[in-house]
Amino acid sequence: MIVSRKWLLGSVAAGWLSSVAVTPAHAQADLPMTSVAQLTRPAGWQLVGAVAAGPGSGSLKTQPGTTILTGTREPLTLLKSSDDFRMRFDVLMTANSDVLLTLPSGQPISFAHSLDLPRLMKAPGLWQTVEVWYRMGGPKGNDVLEKLVLNGVTVREGQVLSGRNANAVTLTDANGTVAVRNVGFRTMMPRDVARWSSPVSYTIVEGGYIQDPAEAARKKVLKKDTTAMLNYEVAYGQPRQYTILFDGKLNALQAGDYQFELNQGGVAALWVDGKEVIPVSHRELGQPSTGNATLTAGPHDVKVYFSRSWFRPGLGLFVSQAGTRPQPLHALASLPEPDPVGAISVQAKARPELIRSFVQVPGEAKKRTHSLSVGTPAGMHYTLDLNQMALLQAWKGDFANATEMWYERGEPQLLSPLGATVHLPAQTALMTLTDENVTWPDSVDENTLQYKGLVVDKAGMPTIEYGLAGATVTETIRPEGDALVRTLSLKGEPKAAVYCRVAAGALEEVEKGLYAINDRRYYVRFDPKAKVKLRQVAGKQELLLPVAMKNGSGSVQYSIVF
Repeated sequence: MIVSRKWLLGSVAAGWLSSVAVTPAHAQADLPMTSVAQLTRPAGWQLVGAVAAGPGSGSLKTQPGTTILTGTREPLTLLKSSDDFRMRFDVLMTANSDVLLTLPSGQPISFAHSLDLPRLMKAPGLWQTVEVWYRMGGPKGNDVLEKLVLNGVTVREGQVLSGRNANAVTLTDANGTVAVRNVGFRTMMPRDVARWSSPVSYTIVEGGYIQDPAEAARKKVLKKDTTAMLNYEVAYGQPRQYTILFDGKLNALQAGDYQFELNQGGVAALWVDGKEVIPVSHRELGQPSTGNATLTAGPHDVKVYFSRSWFRPGLGLFVSQAGTRPQPLHALASLPEPDPVGAISVQAKARPELIRSFVQVPGEAKKRTHSLSVGTPAGMHYTLDLNQMALLQAWKGDFANATEMWYERGEPQLLSPLGATVHLPAQTALMTLTDENVTWPDSVDENTLQYKGLVVDKAGMPTIEYGLAGATVTETIRPEGDALVRTLSLKGEPKAAVYCRVAAGALEEVEKGLYAINDRRYYVRFDPKAKVKLRQVAGKQELLLPVAMKNGSGSVQYSIVF
């Protein structure tokens, strides 16, 4: 966001704006990390610096270091707590692992034998992330598993547990070998960490759904006043479309790191002491955004921006420190419960499902507007950008959430995966290069690549056809076992040598024809006899496979294992 000079000098909200500077939001560190070297190591567990295993390997290779713990049958205690907590850790397993996560209630959760976890688990030898939200002594004194998340997918929620046998979270592998890293947790005590030191001032201006605060500052002022707590209902009686600029002094009770959480139905943002902590965003209720700030003890200037849109209105601001539950800084009525909206999901059960939609790639500002997502009954799915013929993402589990496409106006028109997702290089896989050292293009135009259409086979799976530099390409992606197999076939006379970029990022050779990608997030597998070229370009590693053309045709094939 850019603050214009007109906004800073405007008469409407000059006081509100004068201390606002736009800076990058603080890095999010919602769960403070614990060094695994500080955990008590039972017999059979050891500290290492790196681990390696293939999808079929029953053992781990290790390198010296202190950032990872590996072990087997003896339980490793990850956390002891008598308070509510949230925790997250990464885990890597061998092919024969039988990993158990035991909760403070004493209830074990089996990764291999539970009904809801195996379909979301990554292949052996890959890092996967587990997140646990836990409440001690919930309804009727029983502990509650508030949330269990595996690889970004919530698999259990609000599960009431019986018994209290451990008071600890432990991890053990009854059969193979397991590795653990990046252990983070936050205890959740109900304690106030900050208070408003004076009434909160506000200015209401005319007009809603204003995503640029500079524009809002030029609007007609409807009302100015104060309120004891942050409250969007101060706009009661005003026109339906409005924007509110709040300004207050928040007293931090002690020096330290604070986390802020903003939850709104509409457009909102947060600044603390003139620094942008949560940038402007347009969200529905129940889709909070967070940001961190380091504060001294005492008063701090807090500014909140809220602009009403077509979403159900609401505004809530929470603050917390390590070891505390989020504390509301708003009036209770200001943040209503989100309207229950049933997710509009699409499942690929008997036959594949094909959906054209927009897709948002993480880190990109613009949507990919010509995307095809394919769901398969095998539970492995993918999205292609048809403009760039880029394989954007692959996932396993349920297929697609189409709520933002089909609910009400469907304004975002976005499809999102319902399963455990890996994000892939967002560029075309095929390109002609005059030599092997030419930089791979970030994008290609329609003069280079022309999408021609698709054909659906008897099983319901698509074959895509497009033109590339004088050749015709047909592409298929099919689930096989633990992988998606991508086959690209060419016919014609390309203008230069054709290469297939099968991977880009941080690459680790596991064995001939098998590489682990980006810190073991997924594998790529190809013919071990292929003449692969590993190269370094602009600080990034790439794997290129040449496409051998003979009598006007050629093909290349590789698998994505995850």
